[in-house]
Amino acid sequence: MMGGSGKRSMPGKSNGMKRRKDGKAMYKQPSSRVGMESGDSGVFVTCDMGRESKCIREAVDIFSHAIESSGELKTEEDSDEDSDDGDIEAQIQRELAGLQPSKDKKHPFQGMQLEMPCVTFVRLDKSIDPVSLVHRLCSEAHANPNTKNSRWIKRMTPVSTLRKTLSVDLEAFAKEILKPHFHSGGPPKKYAIRPTIRGNNKFKRDEVIKTVADAVGPEHPVDLKNYDLMILVDVVQNVIGMSVVGGDYDLLKRYNLAEIYDPAKPAADQAAEAKS
Repeated sequence: MMGGSGKRSMPGKSNGMKRRKDGKAMYKQPSSRVGMESGDSGVFVTCDMGRESKCIREAVDIFSHAIESSGELKTEEDSDEDSDDGDIEAQIQRELAGLQPSKDKKHPFQGMQLEMPCVTFVRLDKSIDPVSLVHRLCSEAHANPNTKNSRWIKRMTPVSTLRKTLSVDLEAFAKEILKPHFHSGGPPKKYAIRPTIRGNNKFKRDEVIKTVADAVGPEHPVDLKNYDLMILVDVVQNVIGMSVVGGDYDLLKRYNLAEIYDPAKPAADQAAEAKS
């Protein structure tokens, strides 16, 4: 693309696209004020107050590169590289075209800034499993704590499915999420339940735990320390999300990237997060 002055407009300048130190494109999709809907899946991402926009951009960037590196998400740039070897001008045109909004182009990630400080949400395309994505990112960080690649993200909580709190039947919702893990054959599994409630007075912690435990059924024993599966229930204002994660949830610092990268985090910060 040529400007009026005859100079080529390079990606990363006026278009809001930056480059990482490793040369990879950095995704900077603007956050959205569109509300979350029943049926959405994604990841709640927490951060320090006032860093919500930066947190969303960082999360979308990290998620995008994680999916691309796994081969689960093939971009137009990837498919065009084989046919345009060495054609820098063609590559620039593709990147600029990718920055233009298109009604026909579906983004696999959509960042949302909520009406609540310190909490954001990234909606994922249905083809992407939020539990697998978050677990892989935290496992890689745990295995390589010195290669920190995030600055603003704290905890990432995967959400397999969302429902609106005003209309949800919690027991039926729980059975839907739990069925593949507890009611599809196999031996009994030890489990624990970890509810988090923010900005909502309808749901009470003890009631959520009892309802979800009833949905699991008595054939599976509760074990708060040596569980096989952890059931996460997140209530944020007018939505409730649920997912089932593996037995290494606490080992991976409850999917808190900041703690994984900095195990010596002050005890006061840890206590504050435990209440959230």
